[in-house]
Amino acid sequence: MKIEVCGPGCANCAKAEQVVREALAGAGVAAEVVKVTDFAEMARLGVLSTPAIVVDGQVKCVGKVPEVSEVIGWLS
Repeated sequence: MKIEVCGPGCANCAKAEQVVREALAGAGVAAEVVKVTDFAEMARLGVLSTPAIVVDGQVKCVGKVPEVSEVIGWLS
């Protein structure tokens, strides 16, 4: 599983990455977490607002920091 956390590095983007890592640890799931900061790459993924979370190529969250429980739901 590949999870991409998209954002330029703002506080909300860092929080989104932290939430993803907490969810992975809580669910006991192994995944590659990649930080995407390049706006051209974000646009290629279909992300036009940050922070955003992309799981295996599918955009799951845009423009907000998700809850840990929400991310755990995406992992199953």
